Amino acid sequence: MPLEQMDELRRPEASTRLMYRIVCWASGFTIVATFLYGLATSALFASGGVLDIGQTLVNVDFPIPYFAKPVTYLSIACVTFFYTCLRLWQNKVAQWSHLKLASLQLFAIVVAFASAYEVMYNFMLWGSFFSLQLFYNNTPNPNFLSSPGPIPWNLVFATKMFLALFAISGYSVYFLRRVHEVRGLSDVL
Repeated sequence: MPLEQMDELRRPEASTRLMYRIVCWASGFTIVATFLYGLATSALFASGGVLDIGQTLVNVDFPIPYFAKPVTYLSIACVTFFYTCLRLWQNKVAQWSHLKLASLQLFAIVVAFASAYEVMYNFMLWGSFFSLQLFYNNTPNPNFLSSPGPIPWNLVFATKMFLALFAISGYSVYFLRRVHEVRGLSDVL
């Protein structure tokens, strides 16, 4: 049964769909522009050695100093892009098979768990790095902290991106649960 006939999830009016389209396109453009900027600056700065993943998106204040960093725009754009795409395509998604919807919901729960763990792990690393730097009387700067390992990740970048992934997967679980309830499927996860 299409969602247009259901009370809980119904087709948004034309002005709302237009707003979703504009925000979707703006978010998509922001994601692509930020990704290209990060890729170009990483290639430029990494010529002398290994550069932490995400470092170039954390070291720049744009467009106003001390206001926001490109990684902040990227994480917000990822969440808004996903949300608006899902809202624009909700009726198509609701028509998918029960198996596909249940599989996606299970996958979203696993991704939500893994991304929540990564966020907590990154905050734990941040706290330990801050404590260590304060112990040695250094002024801590969170922008230059990176995770240990063979491939270093900037902790600000990793935390914001995993938090965005957690928000996306958490909303996916909620949305798919609503679809199950509206369709009257009894084995809601």
